[in-house]
Amino acid sequence: MNKNITILVVDDEDYIRDSVKIILETEGFHVICTDNGHKALQIMDEHYVDIVLSDIKMPEMDGITLLKKIKQKFKDVEVLLITGYPSLDSAVESVKLGAYDYITKPFKVDDLVNKIQKALDSKTLKNQVVKLQQIISIYDSSNFFSQTLNHDEILNQLQRVLQTELNIDGFYMNIFTRGIESSFNFSKSFKNFLDNEYNFKKSLITFKDRDFQKGRYNNDGQDYNYLILPMFSSNGLWGVFAAYKRGTKTFRDIDIKILNIYVSQCSLAMQNSLTFEDLSKGYIETVTSLSKAVDAKDHYTRGHSENVKNYSLMIVEEMGFNNEFRDIMLYAGLLHDIGKIGVPTEIIIKPDKLSDYEYEEIKKHSIYGKEILEPIEFLGDVPYYVLYHHEQLDGSGYPYGLTKDEIPLGSRILQVADSFDAMTTDRSYRPRKTIKQAIEELDRCKNTQFDSEVVKAFKSALKRENII
Repeated sequence: MNKNITILVVDDEDYIRDSVKIILETEGFHVICTDNGHKALQIMDEHYVDIVLSDIKMPEMDGITLLKKIKQKFKDVEVLLITGYPSLDSAVESVKLGAYDYITKPFKVDDLVNKIQKALDSKTLKNQVVKLQQIISIYDSSNFFSQTLNHDEILNQLQRVLQTELNIDGFYMNIFTRGIESSFNFSKSFKNFLDNEYNFKKSLITFKDRDFQKGRYNNDGQDYNYLILPMFSSNGLWGVFAAYKRGTKTFRDIDIKILNIYVSQCSLAMQNSLTFEDLSKGYIETVTSLSKAVDAKDHYTRGHSENVKNYSLMIVEEMGFNNEFRDIMLYAGLLHDIGKIGVPTEIIIKPDKLSDYEYEEIKKHSIYGKEILEPIEFLGDVPYYVLYHHEQLDGSGYPYGLTKDEIPLGSRILQVADSFDAMTTDRSYRPRKTIKQAIEELDRCKNTQFDSEVVKAFKSALKRENII
């Protein structure tokens, strides 16, 4: 039962070490002995130890100092201290510093074995708690990774769990197939070493029949124990993930298993993020082409949709809205006049005053726009922002004569951006206004045509960009 349990006995007296070794081996434990604290720490760097049984009074390094160092470096190891000079103070101090218990000389065999068994039970319970915490952390990370498509958020979450859960000193990720690299606390020379040893071709061979690769790297006298894990997509190997621990710290089997779970989660999240990025890029290119097609109907309005997009995004940033709303307003700005596709070109480019019939026709472009965009699911509320972007706060706008809060905020932003660009560019029926005159017009029409908060944010953004 105890053959897989390793106990390290540290005592400067030979007969104590020998006696304890015989007792514990009789109980089936695997026992390692040494005569001082420095050697004990070296042994623990090289061997996994479950329990440390150490004398308090020793030359070179006393038991209390050894206890402190063990708890700093090997947090899951239980320590029992042996003393021939029992006192309440030494007992309290050792427990405060993390010792499980202490044993006084001379000790009874049953007392020694019982305390070691209780320490093992405590260690088992703590390990179960740690495993539960790891399971919870893995579950939380899985939820997080499944809910974000942002590269930085994915990598920040990975960095947080690796530092807190696995005490990893640094990591490096190289996604070969997309030319993406990301690192934390990784030197250039170390990255160059890994890029050479684990480039795409070599990694294909290395990870053809293995799940990980461990190694050691030395730079300027500093040792790094590193672990390389492959990252896979549906098409096979697409990158590698490297993590390291400094000095004598190594990766245990459980560390490798847990890290592999996190890296697999991160790899899937990055695939989803990049796929979404590709789709978004395709959407934006398509939307931009559509907006250019609309602007091309009248050479006076070429570039108008791009300008409205840019002005809208300036307002969104100034008002402090999130990236999701920013993306929606990007599409809304580019597509706000898409309905003009359904309006006869001769009406759009007519240089003279429109007849009542022609004016009613041009007013329909916001309804046409909503009908064109509504089937496109990813655009969200954009069709409604387009539908209402000619409404006015006092109810004098079109197509429905909405007032104030009946008009969506996105439409109120479009209205200011659209009107400002229209006023500051030449049109077939009138010359452009100066920027100063356009700002004066926005101020004059606040709270009747335009939302005063949107106008305020727009003016602030223009000042920040040194436009006014």
